[in-house]
Amino acid sequence: MKVVKLSKSECDEWVKLKHYSRRVPIFWAGFGLEIGGMIEGVCVYGQPSPPIQKHAFKDRDFQLFELARLVVQTTKKNAASFLVGNSLQMLSAPCAVVSYADTEQGHSGIVYQATNWIYTGATKSHDKAYLVDGVRTHPMTLRDRGITDPGRWAKEHGIQTVPPMEKHRYFQFVGDKRQRRSMLAKLQYPIVSSYPKSQHSRYDDGPTIAMASQPVLL
Repeated sequence: MKVVKLSKSECDEWVKLKHYSRRVPIFWAGFGLEIGGMIEGVCVYGQPSPPIQKHAFKDRDFQLFELARLVVQTTKKNAASFLVGNSLQMLSAPCAVVSYADTEQGHSGIVYQATNWIYTGATKSHDKAYLVDGVRTHPMTLRDRGITDPGRWAKEHGIQTVPPMEKHRYFQFVGDKRQRRSMLAKLQYPIVSSYPKSQHSRYDDGPTIAMASQPVLL
């Protein structure tokens, strides 16, 4: 196994077909897990939400990423952890990375726990979700469908709203020992010593993608 840099179009295909959200975020860097010359997993790093940028750190003087999407299709043991751990080292240091595990999907962040991320508890990213044809739907998904005001649209069409489910929030730091210690000292959220638990849950719920690894020109 090795981790390689991917183009935006390669990452887009994976996220659209295989990630449970089916949504491609705006991202700055994408990486693939290569096994036998084929891409077997993808993760992408982008810009965190404005509240995280503003409140997560005091006097932040380093770059902050969000690990926004992670999906693997191989059943090889520790593949997701290998992809995350090695892609982190390919980011520009020093930097901090935030990521979330969605309890609505049964996730607790097993891959982040396996790669020693710092857990800062659970949070809710939006005020409500919507039951569309019996399916819990995120407001951002509705906006992707052209519904600019989901709350108003739901009222007009008799769509039921439900409370959002929590997401577990994790942080990781990239840099030398001194840099990691400095970034940790500036973290504003309390650190939770015990990780949340859940049954192992795979991200892969889409078709198998046969994509050969190709060099990305820098």
